[in-house]
Amino acid sequence: MRLEIVAFSADEVSRWSGAVLCRDVPGPEGGPALPKGHRLTSADAWQLSRAAPTELHLLWLDDDDVHEDVAATLLAQAVAGPGVETHPPVESQVRLSAGHRGLVQVDAATLAALNTLDGVTIFTVPDGTPVDSGATLAGVKITPLALPRRILGEAEGLARAAASVRVLCVRPFLPLRVRAVVSQPLSQAARGRFEALLRSRVSWLGGSLGSVDYPDDRTTARAALLGAVADADLVLLMGVASVDPLESTWSDLIEAGASVIRRGLPVHPGSTYWLVTLDGTPIIGVASCGVLARRSALDLLLIRHFAGGALDRDFLAGLGHGGLLVAGQRWRIPAYDGGLENDER
Repeated sequence: MRLEIVAFSADEVSRWSGAVLCRDVPGPEGGPALPKGHRLTSADAWQLSRAAPTELHLLWLDDDDVHEDVAATLLAQAVAGPGVETHPPVESQVRLSAGHRGLVQVDAATLAALNTLDGVTIFTVPDGTPVDSGATLAGVKITPLALPRRILGEAEGLARAAASVRVLCVRPFLPLRVRAVVSQPLSQAARGRFEALLRSRVSWLGGSLGSVDYPDDRTTARAALLGAVADADLVLLMGVASVDPLESTWSDLIEAGASVIRRGLPVHPGSTYWLVTLDGTPIIGVASCGVLARRSALDLLLIRHFAGGALDRDFLAGLGHGGLLVAGQRWRIPAYDGGLENDER
């Protein structure tokens, strides 16, 4: 590339056609008459004459240089995986957004490798963020006015060699069916609030909430549990005495042949929750204090399961990093659509 500072003359504009502006040309109203990165043409003569700059800082591209907007667009297309949409560049930055509601997945290792390349800057929302359609996910920006074609090729190669989901994707939520069995005595008002809170979660994630059972003895509780397992993709046992090894629902599950995944989670609130599977259906035991909780381990488990992720021991163990669900972590848990936005977050 070739750089040049030239004294402005309206008669010389045609000679500068094809050059790229290295800085904004201030306009008479205060804003830029022509922005940094703009490629001059003869049609710019009127704007330049009106602005009357003292000098112009120009960049002439070689065959091996790729203009910042073109480079950002090509790299964004390489970065974007399923469920991600790219937008036209603005000041050499391409915005990436969610094409549908789902869970963001970021290949952090490839992202870091891309950001080691001179002139390449890519920033994303955190891995594991639940997002709605249209939400901004990332920006792909080229910091110099032009990028060497060699570096762009290397960046595109890294991005396309990432996992099948590329560097960034949005995993869609699945239309799963949820059933709940509540062993804790609740008033009619509390039942209504509990069901509204649970339905808002399940509906936002694209699922449906089947019947909610409130058994009043062990026999009906066992029947409700087995019926729920046969009818749902996920079962919630709400209000259980989760740390009691003799608790009746836990004993009934073990007797029925349930496989224990984990008892106790590295998350607060939710450290006493447990997870088992019965006939291939995940069952989450939620302690009494979690029935009406605004946010807990239950939210993280629901989001993961609806996005098609496995609720296995490795995932559960990994919840400890960021497992303290303070109000500032609202990005990890949606506002949902059932009035929860007015609750403390």
